[in-house]
Amino acid sequence: MENQITDAADLVGEIIKEIQDFQKELDLMPEPKEPADRNTFTLLLSGISTCRKVPGISGHMGYEELYHCGTEAATEAARAHLWELYGIRDKETLKEAMLREFSDCEQYEQFRTFWIGAPMFRVEEIRPENREWFLESMRMAERFYPLVREKGFYAWDINEKIGLCRKAAACGVISEKEFWELTDPLVRVAQVFYHSWKEYAVSCLCGAVYFMRRSQEELLDFLRLNIRLVRQLFAEGTAWQRYQWYVPEEREWAALFDMSQGCLITKKALGEERIGYMYRQEPSEDFSDSGWRFLVGDETEDYVKEPDNIIVCAYSDVCNIVPEIRAYFYAGYGAQYIHTEKGWEELK
Repeated sequence: MENQITDAADLVGEIIKEIQDFQKELDLMPEPKEPADRNTFTLLLSGISTCRKVPGISGHMGYEELYHCGTEAATEAARAHLWELYGIRDKETLKEAMLREFSDCEQYEQFRTFWIGAPMFRVEEIRPENREWFLESMRMAERFYPLVREKGFYAWDINEKIGLCRKAAACGVISEKEFWELTDPLVRVAQVFYHSWKEYAVSCLCGAVYFMRRSQEELLDFLRLNIRLVRQLFAEGTAWQRYQWYVPEEREWAALFDMSQGCLITKKALGEERIGYMYRQEPSEDFSDSGWRFLVGDETEDYVKEPDNIIVCAYSDVCNIVPEIRAYFYAGYGAQYIHTEKGWEELK
């Protein structure tokens, strides 16, 4: 397995070049003009996954409404496919499969804690038989950082998870109500990290490569297959070229971190949704405090001393405002950072 991922990493240069070339192609495409409602947007997020053929599902599932298998035989064929490939037979096993199969975005977040020098654990804590796999995976993922930055591989996981839910809903493994409940958190995450279908597409392609890193032989073919699918989604009048990226009238907060972890933020930073300075101190005992403090950076000392100007909120909510700070959570007490044109810089 170690040799497999090393070989796959050797191809990353060529892969990145292909994705960059395709990104230039995307940049020349016209912007979509038609607004999408939230339900249509949810289905559109599964664009790549929805393009694949599935037993029992004839043709394309579309993006206007949830697809349902038309016959009992089709329903059974789709159910058999989900069981044989993923072990899915009900809502709970669907949730397990989604977490088991498509969580590369969480691995990427782990890697980011190492890249910024605030690792969530020590490499020595990893079992020896898994350590090299972890390090090789991290080195490979880092090659994609200039393309996706804090957006990581979220798009690929969102695309695949919603696609899996669509298949489960099509054959009655879950109800329509359960489908919208399961996909709602994914839609919220997509809104945090992406602002266009072009951004989403690039993240999907990078995530696809990372997902297939165990197979050098299939890596380039898998990338090119997904580029073809993305190109279809951007064809004139279809899917991602037709519908605009959905922006709700009011912000929809996503659960991006352990919701029990609290922090303090100035009213100005929260109101303007802008953070320029952050530091961590010993936690307060008055609430479930992580010790993190967030400011715009130009607040006066008198402003900060006024209790009414300081708000207790979830660390996850701050991640919604500035997604890249998620990786900084594990920095030690006394750490402080300022935001510059180059990104977050630690103050010594």
